[in-house]
Amino acid sequence: MNSQNAFFSMKLEGPDIKPGRVRLEDLIRLGQEMLRAVERVAMVLQGAADSQHPGRRPQDIRAAISLDVVAITHGSPAAVIRFERSDTQMSIPDADLGQQAFEKFLYGLNAVTSGNEPYPPGYDTGVLLAVRDLGRVFDRGVDRIEFSMHRLALPVNVLYNREGYTRVQKRITGPQMNKRSVEGRLLMADFKERGSRLRVHPSSGEPVICLFDESLRDEVYRNILYFVRITGEAKEDSVSKRIVSITISDIERIDAKEDQVTEILPSGAPLPGDFWHAMSFDELAAAQGVRPMTDVDTVIGTWPGDVNDGFEEAVHRLRQAETGKG
Repeated sequence: MNSQNAFFSMKLEGPDIKPGRVRLEDLIRLGQEMLRAVERVAMVLQGAADSQHPGRRPQDIRAAISLDVVAITHGSPAAVIRFERSDTQMSIPDADLGQQAFEKFLYGLNAVTSGNEPYPPGYDTGVLLAVRDLGRVFDRGVDRIEFSMHRLALPVNVLYNREGYTRVQKRITGPQMNKRSVEGRLLMADFKERGSRLRVHPSSGEPVICLFDESLRDEVYRNILYFVRITGEAKEDSVSKRIVSITISDIERIDAKEDQVTEILPSGAPLPGDFWHAMSFDELAAAQGVRPMTDVDTVIGTWPGDVNDGFEEAVHRLRQAETGKG
């Protein structure tokens, strides 16, 4: 098979892209995020109410969208990665889930990066989040990605660049009354039925409690313990203007800041009690092994020692004067 006419290809251009060369970590990330988006498109096409529902994916979807890297070539000054399908995958028109998923992924990508309002066929919030995460490579020396599908009646070519990435981000967050963004490490999440919440710990300042709905559960699972940017509608204290909570519309991992605030990563046994409510002083003392003081000398020692500067006598005279006895 001529690799120039492979089933699917990605053409990368940017200051850090060399002809025919791609960093391994970028190739792995691009492949993972692209397949995650296509997998979610396939789930929408099969009638899933929520493409990012946590759990194992059906094996027929995994098999249908599986790809092999067959070539990394150059298109100066670009790098072109070419993919081919497995020999066991179906190729019957109108019955090939894999081909349909890749087609809908590209047609939808063209629509959402062009600013069209309705979700295109095969897309939902989960697909849009995966497309956004795919664009994180634009912070790693890539300016544009051109996706292509070949061997179709009408070959498809779609460009994804930073401008389209920005449109996707704006579409995810949507219009909000008091939109705020907070960056920090996501250290705790509560998935209880009474309300899903998480805590983000910024590099400085107090942790922020954030609320999220079912549509973001998978994104929260994927980003626990990572440095993230939370965007959503903020509720503030009317006096201090401090953020009390944020209702999340978007969670985005920030790899460039992953080495920050690592000292607050959890270690050892957790404290007892409800994470979301402050513990009493007695509970904190018991958890930290603090016992009642039995000997005051362990605190003040022998102060003030053998020094005799008349301080005690002066205090005594003043007290006697105040009571009229001096």
